[in-house]
Amino acid sequence: MNKILSSVVAATIAVTALAGGAMAASLKPVTVKGTLLDMKCYSAAGVTSRKHGMGCGKMCLSQGLPAGILVHGKAWTLATSSKKLADYVGLKIEVVGKADTRDNILIPSIIKVWTHGKWKKVG
Repeated sequence: MNKILSSVVAATIAVTALAGGAMAASLKPVTVKGTLLDMKCYSAAGVTSRKHGMGCGKMCLSQGLPAGILVHGKAWTLATSSKKLADYVGLKIEVVGKADTRDNILIPSIIKVWTHGKWKKVG
């Protein structure tokens, strides 16, 4: 029984390592500009407005629900803490980081928001 369990654990570790390597290989450096989204409401109703962002969108991100960015009609989930972005839902943002093009996920290293006529680094 221990040999079987050891084999299963070893196989699981090997598959996980291979999947991690595949994920790393699919990451590409990017800089994109688009609209900051509350992914819950965007997924459910396609909501992107600043008016929504100042109420419901802010509440959703403040609770830790996923943030995203809409770029040329394509939504990407941001792999970062959404709480720091809650005040900016519906505004134009710029994200510098890496993109997982297979799963539409952006892993930001820098996030800037366009507010009061200039770019402001967030987080």
